[in-house]
Amino acid sequence: MLNNNDREQLEKLTETNPELKNIVSRLAESYNFNIGKFSHELRNPLTLISSSLQLIEAQHPEVKDFRFWNETMADIQYVLSLLDELSKFNQSDILNLSQFEIGELVDSVCFAVRNDICDSSCTLTCTYSKSLPKITGDAIKIRQVITNLIKNAKDAVNPENGSIQVTILDVNPDKFQISIADNGSGIPAEFQNTIFEPFVTHKANGSGLGLPICKNIVEAHGGSITFETQENIGTTFYITLPISPN
Repeated sequence: MLNNNDREQLEKLTETNPELKNIVSRLAESYNFNIGKFSHELRNPLTLISSSLQLIEAQHPEVKDFRFWNETMADIQYVLSLLDELSKFNQSDILNLSQFEIGELVDSVCFAVRNDICDSSCTLTCTYSKSLPKITGDAIKIRQVITNLIKNAKDAVNPENGSIQVTILDVNPDKFQISIADNGSGIPAEFQNTIFEPFVTHKANGSGLGLPICKNIVEAHGGSITFETQENIGTTFYITLPISPN
């Protein structure tokens, strides 16, 4: 799989070579098809195995006393979750466009995630202008991006005094920006160059696909995603999107 530098160099090459661009496009389509087929074919038997084990557990509860039972069940669920993430990554640049209020969408995401963090002392605020124009985009995928970044921020902050701030600003008549800022631990310098690389993760049980999915979705909309971070001070992610993608 290409890293960010490889992709940038490939894009430069294809800009001046239409034939190469067509070949690369066909290769990408074939790659996405094969990944989708692989995920589907692997998920089906795993789902059956998981269902069978749950049935065994229901009919023979004593198996839960087996030393490795819980670990086995957890491992299967982890693989299923990983396949879900892989499928999302594979489909992240396919958009279903519609018009919607970006402020209302982000506000609803904050409301949903706030319920998830209500057991801690972490605060989550959402600020935006009521006069933001309607935008054209894939509402479900943009919701996925915002949810992922807020949950990442939640994982980075101290649950006793954490603060997460989501802000939407007009950049110019054609663009707007969403920022997600936290007062967490920050991203260590040695990790900063690879956080958008697929399958690179520094979280326990992380898939390494969350931020690459966010990046693909944002770029599919014709936008960009960047971040600023300082260790032990916090991190801010900036999503800049056009009002209407080209």
